[in-house]
Amino acid sequence: MSKVPSPPTGLPTVEGFLKTVLKSGLLDRRQLQEALSDVPKEKRNDPHALADHLVRKGKLSRFQASKLLRGSGKGLLLGHYQVLAPIGRGGMSTVYLARDERSGELVALKVLTPSRWRNRERLLARFQREMELSRRVAHPHLAWTYESGFCLGIYFIAMEYIPGKNLSRTVAENGPLKVPRAARLMAEVASALEHAHNQGLIHRDLKPSNIMITPNDHAKVLDLGLALMEGEEAEQDVIGGQGYIVGTMDYIAPEQTTDATGVDGRADLYSLGCTLYFALSGQPPFPNGSSRDKMRRHRQEEPRPLRELVPDVPLGFARLIERLMAKDPNQRPPSAVAVEEELRAWAIGEAVLPLDRQEDREYVEAVSTLQNREPSAEYSLPGLSAPEVDLSTEVDRGDTDWSMQMKLLWLAVALVLGGTTLLMVLVWLFAAR
Repeated sequence: MSKVPSPPTGLPTVEGFLKTVLKSGLLDRRQLQEALSDVPKEKRNDPHALADHLVRKGKLSRFQASKLLRGSGKGLLLGHYQVLAPIGRGGMSTVYLARDERSGELVALKVLTPSRWRNRERLLARFQREMELSRRVAHPHLAWTYESGFCLGIYFIAMEYIPGKNLSRTVAENGPLKVPRAARLMAEVASALEHAHNQGLIHRDLKPSNIMITPNDHAKVLDLGLALMEGEEAEQDVIGGQGYIVGTMDYIAPEQTTDATGVDGRADLYSLGCTLYFALSGQPPFPNGSSRDKMRRHRQEEPRPLRELVPDVPLGFARLIERLMAKDPNQRPPSAVAVEEELRAWAIGEAVLPLDRQEDREYVEAVSTLQNREPSAEYSLPGLSAPEVDLSTEVDRGDTDWSMQMKLLWLAVALVLGGTTLLMVLVWLFAAR
């Protein structure tokens, strides 16, 4: 019987790939056997063909298949959540599309991996605060938080997955918004802020990139990573304080630049005014200079009048934005709900679609795009801090038929568990050939 040469070192084998699938926990033996039962004979010795087959059958995402072919499965299953594809990366965390195995619901899984939080106590403390604070709010225009926890050395927050683009990208790609649409979307943001403020929660980082615009054209406020509970006492390097600046310089309230903890909900209203200025003009109120320059200008200068940049903005609407951006918090509107009422008056005539649902066509298409996107090397698995494991040839196999391949699938469990008795069966099977 002629021997098929072993694959070069570094390339996956069928045995290595199947073993990694089982170790990952994404599929059990029965599910894997059923999924592979109709693989064409000519593709049974090609791990890439097997991976493509599992992707086409909806058993794996392309991201999962890519990592499994590299011998990496750890982190694809975090508790009850299957990691399907990366969505994006922020300053301290990475967000993945994931599926809750208990309900089948899709979520955005925000993770802080060991390589990020070890030896960085402030980063971990901030993420843990976000885990706690995000559970205190529940509003249709705030990203829902379903669960948070710790698994495999990874801190995670399971949140609502929101397809669409953030406001920053929306304006960059499609141009500034017209007044009625901006008023309607920012009224939804104001309603979300009112809910948060009623829970004693101040966002402190409201900005265009933290506002998602959904396919049905609704606004969703994201990211409570810098949020503050009124009256909260914590380490200054975690929540801010004298000598610490917390926020984004283009949209930060003047009082927040001097004492990040000595603020109330009116600081969020200032940021909302800056965000409206951006939404209508395509630029922040103070677009140039260093962070220090922008802080000084927020404290001391007035931005260029909005109507000079966008002449068709009604005077009354421009004055509302000016009041939101008043240097003195006492000169701003008294509450987010008061702002919402004013904004809705400017949104008259705007068509309002129902809130987005997971069964909507746009939602399904967005999920499909993520799952079928070619994997990027810049995204590793949650929890993967070491180089990916090479699972090249573990068995020098010859002209093996498919039934033998499936026997090897079951024996992969022995390799996973390290059971001596089952490994002896491996020797018997090869001797029987």
